[in-house]
Amino acid sequence: MQGGLTMTEVHYGVVRVGDHWAIVGENLRFGAYETRSEAQAAVRRLAAFPAGLGLPVMLHEQEDDWVFPGPTLVS
Repeated sequence: MQGGLTMTEVHYGVVRVGDHWAIVGENLRFGAYETRSEAQAAVRRLAAFPAGLGLPVMLHEQEDDWVFPGPTLVS
């Protein structure tokens, strides 16, 4: 808590959708990236905005074997 306000976190995910990768978040789904690394790069660019506002950004990445390990802090 900072200055009486509750700080939030922004969560994005990189997930496999059929034969491509997409970026998801709360009420958000976009992109059709050919590789997971392309989607990862796009989500890091997307994370720059909330990070610039001082909000932590957590990234949940689906592995090629469909497993979701714990999230990583992007910013």
